[in-house]
Amino acid sequence: MEKLDLLKKANDYVQTYKSKVNKKYRLKFHLMGECGWINDPNGFVYYNGVYHCFFQYNPFKPFWHSTYWGHAISNDMIKWKYLPIALAPDMDYDKDGCFSGSAIEKDGKLYLVYTGHINKNHNNYIQTQCLAFSEDGITFQKYTNNPIIDLNDLPDDSNKKDFRDPKVFKMDDYYYMVIASQDKKGRGQILLYKSQDLIKWNYVNTILKNENIIDGDVWECPDLFSLCGRDILILSYQKKEGEKVLKSESIYFVGKMDYERGNFKIDYYSKLDYGRHFYAPQTTVAPDGRRLMIAWMDNWNVKIPTQNGHNWAGALTLPRQLEYVNNKLITKPIYEIERYKKVKIAVEKNINNDEIKLDCSNLDTFELDFSMSFNELKNIDIEFYDKANNKKPFFMMSYNSILKKFEVEIAECEEIQQEYIPLKVISDLLKIKLLVDTSSVEIFLNEGEIVFTYRIYLAEKMDFVKVQIYGQSKISAKIYEIKI
Repeated sequence: MEKLDLLKKANDYVQTYKSKVNKKYRLKFHLMGECGWINDPNGFVYYNGVYHCFFQYNPFKPFWHSTYWGHAISNDMIKWKYLPIALAPDMDYDKDGCFSGSAIEKDGKLYLVYTGHINKNHNNYIQTQCLAFSEDGITFQKYTNNPIIDLNDLPDDSNKKDFRDPKVFKMDDYYYMVIASQDKKGRGQILLYKSQDLIKWNYVNTILKNENIIDGDVWECPDLFSLCGRDILILSYQKKEGEKVLKSESIYFVGKMDYERGNFKIDYYSKLDYGRHFYAPQTTVAPDGRRLMIAWMDNWNVKIPTQNGHNWAGALTLPRQLEYVNNKLITKPIYEIERYKKVKIAVEKNINNDEIKLDCSNLDTFELDFSMSFNELKNIDIEFYDKANNKKPFFMMSYNSILKKFEVEIAECEEIQQEYIPLKVISDLLKIKLLVDTSSVEIFLNEGEIVFTYRIYLAEKMDFVKVQIYGQSKISAKIYEIKI
């Protein structure tokens, strides 16, 4: 009865309080919780003709706490329909949280694999891997003999604390699972397990260990897949000082995975996103074969203004399509967004040491596309202004063609955020695509070669965009309204 009571209490709370959130910063084409807090996407999967996305959820408060699994479905990953909460922390093995995991279909059923979390005392906890399943993709039953992978299944050199975020996938006749862990020296590592039935799992090997690879040993949310003949391992990591998070980023490794020996040989690695508000990405495969990725569009070391008086916090990115082109992982917005776009402004002209202004004053959600030639162009500044202050930009991008440096600067939330990235233009063209929602902006450079993700909370609506050209350039600019 406890299970029914916890789920019912949470779902009843959502139905009562979802209409009481402050809508000022609510997003239009991104998945959020109806109220309360969300973080990592979980169980991103196509099942029974629709996309399912679960997420780490505290429906009761806009702050992280003992997590449930929220649940939504969509035909196109733009418009989402909320379903009842799928999992509650109601068993002895997950009583302090149903932590992150993934989903897979088997014999017509939808299976969820997740981490059960138990707090023992301050900063001491137990994490094991658990299973739940559903006949209809809505109501889930936890496996009777959970956990399916416990601490006894860890390799000898692993610590017994951090062991979480299982990502399950099938290849040939076997199911595989990658799980984040740490060794006894506190170094992050990724473990590989193998099964024929999703119930009985055997440890294969530690496929990757942080032997001075990256500056952070709290490894989380691994994902392993093949794309265009290359094996790609995604993970998120944190660098911490005590309980304080100093850095939290998501990266990808490109290399070769040996499933028999359980080894991942790295060719190179890079950031997945260069913005501040991107973490815990997870991928799935669309019916047409595209590899799709969605992530938490916030982070652990950032301010979230909606936690104060808005009764909600957190959102997920627009799903992105991954491609592997010219030895680079390319990230593009899903094409499903195209049907919601309508051209509002189109400008194409030659500019010589001058500026243009683009009016976006009546738009909450829009796409802005730039294409600029760099034959005689030295520098370009793109500045965004809101109606509260049309003399000082709240958001700025610039590119210096001599230094080949792209810069992003955001001045809001009582702090200035700056990112710098070396960037070469493509055939003397710089291409920039921005997707702007009510309180977010996603920036795609060079057809998705470099991506930045940010949450932006403006006091007033956007007013205009100013483009300042230093030198000579042919510029094409289009603003599309995104009407959901």
